[in-house]
Amino acid sequence: MENQIRKYAREFFNMKKGEKIADPQEMVPVSPTTGFTRRSLKHFVESRVAQGSSWSDINYLLKKVGEVTENPQLKIRNPNQRNYPGSTLLGSFYEDKKKAVIVILDKGRISESVVTLYFTKGADFFELLKESSENK
Repeated sequence: MENQIRKYAREFFNMKKGEKIADPQEMVPVSPTTGFTRRSLKHFVESRVAQGSSWSDINYLLKKVGEVTENPQLKIRNPNQRNYPGSTLLGSFYEDKKKAVIVILDKGRISESVVTLYFTKGADFFELLKESSENK
C-alpha cells in the first residue's frame, strides 16, 4: 500500500497544477478500509506544495495516514460540513514532529475516502481532543 501511494505522490509532486491524470477515480488504499482516489491524492500533493511543504513533510503525512485512520487518538464529526457533509475528522499527535496529523474522511459507498490530510499544531489538536471528551 505505502509504496503505491508514495509512487503516485512522487508523480504528482512533479506535475504542474491542473495537469490531467489518468484514472482519477482509482482508489489508492492507505488501510484496509480507507483510501485516496488518485484525484484526491493529487489535490493533497498540490495543496501541500502550494503551501510550501517539502517532499519530506508530504512523505511523513503519507506514512502516517494509515495509522491515523486505523487507530486515531481523536475521531469527531468534521466541524466544517459545508463541502463534505457527513465527513469525519481523525487525528493523532506525533511527539517526533511536535504536531498532529489530521485526516478528513468522506463516507463512501464501499470504503471511506481521504479528502485531505495535514499537520496541525499540538495546542490546536489537544484543544479539539479536550472539547471532544467534554461533549461525550
